[in-house]
Amino acid sequence: MATRLASTTVAIGYFAIAGALGTVRAAFSGYWAAGGRWMLDTVGAFATEWVDSDPATARTALLVLALVELGAAILPALAYMNRPRLAAQNRTRMPSLILGISWPGSVLLILWGGASFVGAVIGLIASDENRSVKYGHLFFDGIFLLWGAALLTALILARKTAYQPR
Repeated sequence: MATRLASTTVAIGYFAIAGALGTVRAAFSGYWAAGGRWMLDTVGAFATEWVDSDPATARTALLVLALVELGAAILPALAYMNRPRLAAQNRTRMPSLILGISWPGSVLLILWGGASFVGAVIGLIASDENRSVKYGHLFFDGIFLLWGAALLTALILARKTAYQPR
């Protein structure tokens, strides 16, 4: 019992870390959708050009992205923690769907974030060109990598122990 409670607590902790990292990423997308420009240039010249040339479309796309990122950040933890309550009501499809989608999502975040992070490190070593973009990749792709790793760890721990509210 104590081991199960400890594993559950650790799983919730990793879900919280993943949720915080995903929320930070979503906050940047939301900030850019609202017209903010800070660190937008670190995404790449295409981002600033798109926002300048077609602001309505760019802001709408960024808002949708922010909402998807926020959902991906928060929903796995909510699905895990609400499973027992929903199971008692025979309503487990939604948590199972969310957690099922989270598995490949976490791997995608790790692969995307890891590859881009390594590419930015190599780019910084190889060239002084576009340094701000490379620093942006280190920051944002680092968030993707850590978000994916925390989410995958939480999912592995959650699979080992069902959430039991105290």
